[in-house]
Amino acid sequence: MMKLAGLASFDKRVVRASRTLLEHQGFDGGWGLTLSSVSSIVNTSEVLAVLRGAGVGGTPVRDALAYLAGAVEEHCRPRQKGGRGENTRFVCFGLNGLLHYPEFFTQPEVTDTAIWCVDWLERHQIGHGWPEVAGIDDASLHQTALAVLALSRLRDTLRVLGPELALPGGADTGALATRVEPLIGHGLAGLLYHRRSSGAWGWRTYVDTAPSPSKTALCLMAVAAASGHRPSIETVIRDEPHEVGGVHGRPSALRPSQIVAEAGQWLLHNHYRWETFVENDQDVQGTAWEHMAYALGVQGVLRAGGNPYDRRLASAWRLMNELWDDEAGLWNEPGASGRRATIRAAYYTVTAYQAAQQRIARLSMADTNPDTGADAELGGAPVELREVSFVAASRQIMMTISEASATCLVSQRLFDLAFLLHQTPNGLAVARIAATLHIAPSSVPKYVQRLNKAVAEAFGGAGVRLVVSCQVEDGNASASGYALAVR
Repeated sequence: MMKLAGLASFDKRVVRASRTLLEHQGFDGGWGLTLSSVSSIVNTSEVLAVLRGAGVGGTPVRDALAYLAGAVEEHCRPRQKGGRGENTRFVCFGLNGLLHYPEFFTQPEVTDTAIWCVDWLERHQIGHGWPEVAGIDDASLHQTALAVLALSRLRDTLRVLGPELALPGGADTGALATRVEPLIGHGLAGLLYHRRSSGAWGWRTYVDTAPSPSKTALCLMAVAAASGHRPSIETVIRDEPHEVGGVHGRPSALRPSQIVAEAGQWLLHNHYRWETFVENDQDVQGTAWEHMAYALGVQGVLRAGGNPYDRRLASAWRLMNELWDDEAGLWNEPGASGRRATIRAAYYTVTAYQAAQQRIARLSMADTNPDTGADAELGGAPVELREVSFVAASRQIMMTISEASATCLVSQRLFDLAFLLHQTPNGLAVARIAATLHIAPSSVPKYVQRLNKAVAEAFGGAGVRLVVSCQVEDGNASASGYALAVR
């Protein structure tokens, strides 16, 4: 199995990074992009995620939450009134940051600010999402994805607190949740409207731009969060079909699990486009915004149910490992300006490694299954296949396991094999398979192996088998044969 570079050192490094960050916390409780920068909502929110990962609590966290609670509204004032602009990202990062420590949500200043953020997002929603800056008519994929991620986290926090918990200011969790749900739906519909037929998203809305790895990863994670699709906890809350791709005039109906899986596959197939790259976002006005594509791509793949040990992720893991700066006690950020230790690089690297740890823990649960011999060549332990469907026109096989879905495009011969077994739920003898497909009996096991390998790769290397060996009744005798793993 491929070594995941940096994983063995991650826990120690995130603790060291948290000490570095605490040593450089501003007097106002916040942090900026670098250790000496002026505090900002974006970077303070990112630091809270790192501190949470290191298990840090207490006064520094309370001070950071107080900074966010006091800064969100001030940041969002028009520049001529002393603010930094009516930018959607300030609201979304502020709301998301407050929720990294949900145990503090019922504190009056936290609750009030969260409700203020919901008010702002209600007022400034436009067709197909949210704009980069209030007053602009064009929806931004970046801002809409950020809004859906933050609102989904708020929804999940409210569910944990319970439906009738009284909140400071006279509101309650149930009433707030009823306001959040339609906003999530609005953002989700906007993201799906702009989704490409390839499974990716472009870097801008409405314009036929090249696919963007960073926007694809962000939109994937937003769709997953909105629908409750979480591989680490084995649940898909809402997986009803949604209209997808309307911007191109050829909408189709797909389930969120399919959308997430296909986006994850696009990222894997195009890993060379993002595995060592920082992607500039030309759609952000007034600042040079950079997406850490190497970490976002990994997170997207893992959120889609990919295997952290997939070889197509190796370069990204190696880069993140090499970005650690032991002298600075933080991760460096690659880019045109040269490597420098930044909060942004730390945040994206930490969240990528955390996603890997969660997926490894989930995949390791399958190790208790004793039926591992037949899957040795697939590089993973067996994973139960729950659903399978076929699209004959495009030779696609769509499959669902407990924590993810994937679509596999195969050759005509492999598709015919899978569909033949789908039509015979009790399985077929090797000889009958060979006769139906007009191949030699000795070739049947080879085709089965190729089909299972293609299916496993569709799930990022996980040990998923579509076809299993079995004994079948052939006339008056029992014979060796094959059947689908799900019937």
